[in-house]
Amino acid sequence: MRRFHHYLTAGALAVGSVVIGFAPAASAACERPYVAVANDSWSRIAMKTGVSVKSLLQANSASTKTMILIGETVCLPKGTTWNRPSTQASGLRNLGTPPTRYSRAQAAAVIREVFPERLHTRALAIAQRESKLNALSYNWCCVGLFQINWWAHKSWLKNIGITKASQLRDARVNAEAALEIYKRNSGWGPWE
Repeated sequence: MRRFHHYLTAGALAVGSVVIGFAPAASAACERPYVAVANDSWSRIAMKTGVSVKSLLQANSASTKTMILIGETVCLPKGTTWNRPSTQASGLRNLGTPPTRYSRAQAAAVIREVFPERLHTRALAIAQRESKLNALSYNWCCVGLFQINWWAHKSWLKNIGITKASQLRDARVNAEAALEIYKRNSGWGPWE
């Protein structure tokens, strides 16, 4: 029986003597450090901080295959003005309880009511993956059943009457916004 030893060394994940990938290591010259959190990727960090993936990779001498470990420091490109939002500034902390609470079955029923029948299966699968059909879920950027990115969509959501992130914690409002995102993107792109 052959044994493989898994270990971390200098930010690299190795199986036996084969290195799978390297995690970024911030140099002493890193002017704008960012500490990776759960579910971070190069594209998510770029989106959060408002930089391009290309410039982020260049700043870290990395490629898209370079691993990022939770707690690892990633160097943001020079000139980045991003600061991690405080809990007050983010607008997505302590959103309060919406007027209507939905069970998972009720949330699924709302999705079936809002989306055309031909989209039911995929819409339900996405909402299940994104929030486990929990209309109250949210994190630093995303809210509700479909985990709609408030920061990416707030400029146009006001056109359909959504002026606060907390409104997206209502299952019906969230499903209607998700359908609008689907239409604006001609498909499920934002969730792919």
